[in-house]
Amino acid sequence: MQIAPSRWSFLASAILLATATPAHAAAPVPAAEVRTALADTSRAIHMVVLDEKGRARGDYHLTQGEWREYEAAWHTGQAILGLLAAHEVLVDPELLTAARRAGDWWIAQRIGSGRLAGLVNAAHGDRLGRLINFTTITNGTPGLFALTRATGDRRYGDVAAESIRWLNARTAVPSDPGLFYNIIDPDSGAIWRDRSPHHDVPRASLTQVARPNIEGSPFLDLCRHSGERLWCDRHHDQALRTAARQHDSGFWMDFEPNEPDSGRVHPRFNSWNAEAMLTAYRERRDPRLLAAALRTARANVRLMQADGAFHYDNNLDGRRGSGGVTASATAFAGLLWLDLRRLGHREFDPQIHAAARWLVANRFRSDHPDPNLRGLPHEFRVRSDRVLVRDLGAPFTARFLAAYLREFP
Repeated sequence: MQIAPSRWSFLASAILLATATPAHAAAPVPAAEVRTALADTSRAIHMVVLDEKGRARGDYHLTQGEWREYEAAWHTGQAILGLLAAHEVLVDPELLTAARRAGDWWIAQRIGSGRLAGLVNAAHGDRLGRLINFTTITNGTPGLFALTRATGDRRYGDVAAESIRWLNARTAVPSDPGLFYNIIDPDSGAIWRDRSPHHDVPRASLTQVARPNIEGSPFLDLCRHSGERLWCDRHHDQALRTAARQHDSGFWMDFEPNEPDSGRVHPRFNSWNAEAMLTAYRERRDPRLLAAALRTARANVRLMQADGAFHYDNNLDGRRGSGGVTASATAFAGLLWLDLRRLGHREFDPQIHAAARWLVANRFRSDHPDPNLRGLPHEFRVRSDRVLVRDLGAPFTARFLAAYLREFP
């Protein structure tokens, strides 16, 4: 079921014409403003992002006034994380209830029989249809493990853990430890080893079909959930292998969704990897992992505009495209900078405050005429034939605002 759009929804496209926040001095944003933004954003996750089944809606096609599913498993898992982070600060039982509803949808996707038994049916959506991407699952599993910790209900973490075990057993690249194949065909059960839906070539290269796929730190979560220390060792080894593949730029340019030939840098992918470097660093204090995270954090400083905005399209040479501003990238970079701040690295304070200021200012009003947009952060994807408002801006923003309030109460 769609949320009925208002006939005024087309007015939202005007936001693409300018950013709403000028550059400010590097001072903390008042806690009351951040708290209000967090309440509005978490309500948007509850009321707008999640549908009646508890599933994240995906992409809102602004000109058509309709939602279309896009990588629902990881968007829903991130929605759970955002709701739980907001609940810790706001102590709103409705947010915990919404998180459980989303978790119930997620674990109901578990495949019970056949070659994919034990995996969740994490369809990509959009032009990839039913194909399953490794990270469509593991970008969502952190929310399931967090939900188990918040509620004591092990079902959520158990289903996530089973999927991670499945992926580890079947998608690891034998010839190149540290890489995992990306794509699984749910109809045949086949792992795509020499072709990719993203590369129109007769035979795809290894780096076009496989990645470190450490996003979300799945092995570390599995270790903590199961108590089996071998998975902590696996995470640390995977982090070291991933750090070794980082370019001097601070990014992982060999792997999609970065584009090594054009120099295009994806706005979130590198922060995912750097976050995993930090989770491994906190476990073992290996300085190589901290150094890798710092390289990405400093590279993100170069990508972000002075006012806190990130654009979807960025290039190593400093060029920015017209793909739209991306709240999730601002928030995720901010989360990485906050993590490093807690480890004593305060060089990112100006960027942290700029990110908070931009995210507080750049949101659709909670009484917007189109109910599909109410309270959502400005998360756009502009293409030649469509303008999208994406649901994933809200979960990342809620996580960042909650973390910001803990650091700057």
